[in-house]
Amino acid sequence: MKEKGILLPIYSLPSKYGIGDFGYEAYEFIDILSENGIKYWEILPINACNRLPYSPISYYALEEDFISLDKLKSSGLIGNPEERPITDRAVYDNFKIKYYKEAYANFKKNDKYDRFITHKEMRQYAEYMNKTEGEDVEYYLFLQFILNRQWIELKRYANAKNVYIIGDLPFYPVFDSVETIYYPKYYEIKDKKYTFEAGTPPDYYNNNGQKWNAPVYNVENIKKDNYEYIVHRFRYQLKLFDKLRVDYFRGYDSFFRIPFGLTGKDGEYTDGFSYGFFDELFKYKNINPDDLIVEDLGDIRAETERLREHYGFTRQKILQFSLDLNNSFDIDNDDENVLAFPGNHDCQTLYGWYKSLSDEHKENVKKFLRNNECNDININIGMMQYFNKSKSKIDVFTVQDILGLDDSARINLPGVDRAENWSWKLVDFKSLREEIKNFK
Repeated sequence: MKEKGILLPIYSLPSKYGIGDFGYEAYEFIDILSENGIKYWEILPINACNRLPYSPISYYALEEDFISLDKLKSSGLIGNPEERPITDRAVYDNFKIKYYKEAYANFKKNDKYDRFITHKEMRQYAEYMNKTEGEDVEYYLFLQFILNRQWIELKRYANAKNVYIIGDLPFYPVFDSVETIYYPKYYEIKDKKYTFEAGTPPDYYNNNGQKWNAPVYNVENIKKDNYEYIVHRFRYQLKLFDKLRVDYFRGYDSFFRIPFGLTGKDGEYTDGFSYGFFDELFKYKNINPDDLIVEDLGDIRAETERLREHYGFTRQKILQFSLDLNNSFDIDNDDENVLAFPGNHDCQTLYGWYKSLSDEHKENVKKFLRNNECNDININIGMMQYFNKSKSKIDVFTVQDILGLDDSARINLPGVDRAENWSWKLVDFKSLREEIKNFK
């Protein structure tokens, strides 16, 4: 039976405080999904980061911006927080910090807190933040405790409403991170200096390839320790979410590494964790391949496909990359084990994509929809109708595509450093409540 989901980052939720969080608006969004029979809420990574969600500084700590001030108030830890102008852009600043410190001053330790702060990874994060930001270790432990409690409460509410959360796991941390400081032997580091960095080879868009501001793994050292470093990460992430999208699945088969300081012209592919890692992960009886959705887009080799098929992982397919605008005007939809998108967080919005097409290609899209007995006037509704007929296991639309928004609402433009990336947010749920009916 086909299942449906909606992609909406946490920061994109409506908010009176500048950025979406784990507060009551998240609960309202879950209610909307539940009322409309939509099973999945897909989010972007919620790991602690410096605004860029796919550049974590920890795989265990959560992003402090997502603490709900309303929930702090209802817990009696703060008074009435100041409200901010409501806009369609998330504001990344230090607005909430004064309320975090107020809550910290009023917080009374309890048994749950005492157990939580014994987690090694949380203490490592707190020590890292103490050295980089300067507040007490206990302050950062408190923030992570609050985040963890608020997230677990939200997930339980979702599950009780038959809504399940698809999390997202980035492949690499950034150079300056908890991971590289506390676990340097698992990265390509020699004499406290990076020997390689992550990126891509040269391509049509970039003659020098890309560099990702991230270290690469020392696979041999990870393998010597029976992959425990990565297995532990996955086990923890799968406690936070119902399913996990695995970013850059190609990297688990083979990843590209560039000698530090050089360009992609000087890089090479090297073997990743591969079957050995996944075999170890699936020895845990409560974890199985159906828990993972692998991002296998782009230029992947046959070995990556064999790795994916060996475990039967659900893969991703994006309409914007699959629709042949020149020939068949059709999408290969014979594979049922697919999570299908019109476009994901790195793509144009569906309407923005359509607007950017030539007149000939626009007409071909309309022909494609007509041939499949779908609405050819409202392209977004037509695509919802088409996806509903396809054989894909799960269909996921972004909120922007359900609302029919143009590229001004685009989530991210890869490779371009712009203020609009990772910032679009809903003002309220009024339009969504109406338009979501077309997605049912």
